[in-house]
Amino acid sequence: MTEPAGQGGLTDPEIALRHQTEALTQRFPDVDPDELADRVHQTYDQLEEAATVDTHLVAMTEKQVTEDLREQGETVHVRSDDNG
Repeated sequence: MTEPAGQGGLTDPEIALRHQTEALTQRFPDVDPDELADRVHQTYDQLEEAATVDTHLVAMTEKQVTEDLREQGETVHVRSDDNG
């Protein structure tokens, strides 16, 4: 099974970003979901502009948004799947 090479194996990055936004909404329930969606898309776009390889852009996006929120003092809520 092969995926288009131009998108790091993602057939639709928008779906992956939506999933990342949902995951971040669970981890940061005190942050407005619309703000999280904006952050995810802006961060992804910034990373994509600078990337020479886009294989891990979605994972890098989640990591960057998480770090930014933590630096701003937001509390990370542990996901249920982190416990076991």
